[in-house]
Amino acid sequence: MLAQAFIRLRDMLVDRGVLRDTRFMSAAEQLAVFMRVIAQANSHRGICEFFQHSLETVSRNFRQVLQSILALRDDFIVLSNASSPCHPHIRHNSHFYPYFKDMIGTIDGTHVPAIVPVCKQNRYRNRKDFVSQNVMIAVSFDRQFVFLATGWEGSAADMRVLK
Repeated sequence: MLAQAFIRLRDMLVDRGVLRDTRFMSAAEQLAVFMRVIAQANSHRGICEFFQHSLETVSRNFRQVLQSILALRDDFIVLSNASSPCHPHIRHNSHFYPYFKDMIGTIDGTHVPAIVPVCKQNRYRNRKDFVSQNVMIAVSFDRQFVFLATGWEGSAADMRVLK
């Protein structure tokens, strides 16, 4: 993430009053902890060592930043509704219209490498014999995420995730 984007995100969260400095961590450090956990899949214990804070402090601030990010969802996520017009890609193509006039996008699945405890690795081992999560994503014609289903074991079939 570029430094400018990080600073803008921090300022947006602070300006809205959903994130603030605490006695032990600044808002920027709280956001840095959160970003490191989600971007690099670091454990909370690894983060404690890296930032030199207690597990309780890291956990509490991670939850606080997560709630702050979720508070922004209405500003950045706009769901389509039944009154949305048909996408021009469909409307102007005689092969697709009127058959796909209600279509909002496309769905595909992929396997994302995962780090899970040893006792759960068999469930997350996929058919190519590596530990992963099965992720299903729906994307609109404008290349925007419409739906995302994560957390399924790598052994889960695509149809099971779809259902």
